[in-house]
Amino acid sequence: MSSSPHAGSRQANVSTAVESQVHSTEAMFDVLPGGHVPAKDSILMGLQNIFVMTGIFVFPGIMGKSFGLPIGMVADLYGATFIGCGLTTILIAGFFGRAPLVVGPYAGVFAALMSFGHMPGSSLGAGFGSLCVASLIWCALSVPIRGKSAIALLARIVRTPEIAGVIVMLVMMQIADLAFPHWLGKSTDPTFPLINLGAGLVTAVVLMVLAISKIRILRRLALLIALIAGAVTFECFHAIDFGMVAKAPWVVLPHFFAFGFSVNPQYVLVFFLVIVAINIQTMTLMSVVGEWTGEAMPTARLSWGVFAMMLGSALGSCIGAFSNVPYPANVALLRSTRVASRQVTMATGIILVVMGFFNKLDYLFVVLPVPILAAAATVLFGMVFVHGVEMLAEVEWTERRLAITGFSLMLGFGSLFIDPEVFKALPLVVSLLLKQPVIVGVASLMIFSALLPGRTRAVPSPLPSPRQS
Repeated sequence: MSSSPHAGSRQANVSTAVESQVHSTEAMFDVLPGGHVPAKDSILMGLQNIFVMTGIFVFPGIMGKSFGLPIGMVADLYGATFIGCGLTTILIAGFFGRAPLVVGPYAGVFAALMSFGHMPGSSLGAGFGSLCVASLIWCALSVPIRGKSAIALLARIVRTPEIAGVIVMLVMMQIADLAFPHWLGKSTDPTFPLINLGAGLVTAVVLMVLAISKIRILRRLALLIALIAGAVTFECFHAIDFGMVAKAPWVVLPHFFAFGFSVNPQYVLVFFLVIVAINIQTMTLMSVVGEWTGEAMPTARLSWGVFAMMLGSALGSCIGAFSNVPYPANVALLRSTRVASRQVTMATGIILVVMGFFNKLDYLFVVLPVPILAAAATVLFGMVFVHGVEMLAEVEWTERRLAITGFSLMLGFGSLFIDPEVFKALPLVVSLLLKQPVIVGVASLMIFSALLPGRTRAVPSPLPSPRQS
């Protein structure tokens, strides 16, 4: 059978498009996910990944102070948090989903644990026990059978550039308070405002300059060098207290259900719904990384990624760790270092687990001034936020899409500024869900897209022009 006279031309165009995508990916990264990185570089870049995880150093201390826990138990919380983050990172990078994502504590689950722990007649034991059960339920729902799972529908939804872009922007807005506000500090800080601003500015400028450097080793270690430069600047004007590092014990072992164990069905329901935001962000960032690196991310692979996150959440809750979520700042590091190797991600996970056992090392990271970490986060969070804008730029905007997407974004952004007194007047489940911009924004986007009249015209992807071929 003879082929169409235009078949060869179409095949050549498609071939050219594929080659163009491969060259674009190679230009974006020096090392792709399956690529090799020398061991010493993997360790240094793994440490760099940990430095940017601001939440990992903040949440355990806040919980310890809120509940008046003894110093030894707060140390246990830090150790459990490091181990939980490291274990989940290893699971998603090396075993399920195989995506170069580094994970850290999720603010939504942390807020729910704080609320349940302070409720009359409740305890942190009930919070962590219910979190464990909710995570195991999600584990069961995310296992793909013949390539399909209960979470596959959610996976298909979040892969559209419109929804993915909204998710990225809402996530970055939710954690924006970890950036410039912590960089500036509080008026009661002895280093407020000049030392905080000055040392943070040194950190941010060095990071941006090195991130765009043509020298490969400087790009790969940009954050680590920037944090050292910021810490030296800070030390010149205000001494960093290393005394607590010397007094800390060398080794702290995790304790299983140190706060007790019980399960409350209402708590399980709340955690089940709050975890939706984790699963959405996991699949979104897996898709983003897949797009950047040229790796296919079918729904089955996304489902396994969610399974890894939920298994890590279930195991972590047994030792007092919070549920984790892939950190956008670490995704931004992939772009700034131009290294997307899973080997680096695995090294990060192993280092985190080791840190969880060696308490002196934990405290060494804790004493690093928060304004320096926050200044670096400001640069990295901004890179991810702009990528969300880049994703939305791919959408063909109609009046209907503008109205629905704009409304959903404003709802999500607005949920960050609701008066705390309002939450007290609402049922617990409702108030906790309203504190999740991703849930508020994405739920409204999907609901109104389904209910409002009018259809969005599908725009086919054009083949490359003859000039491109």
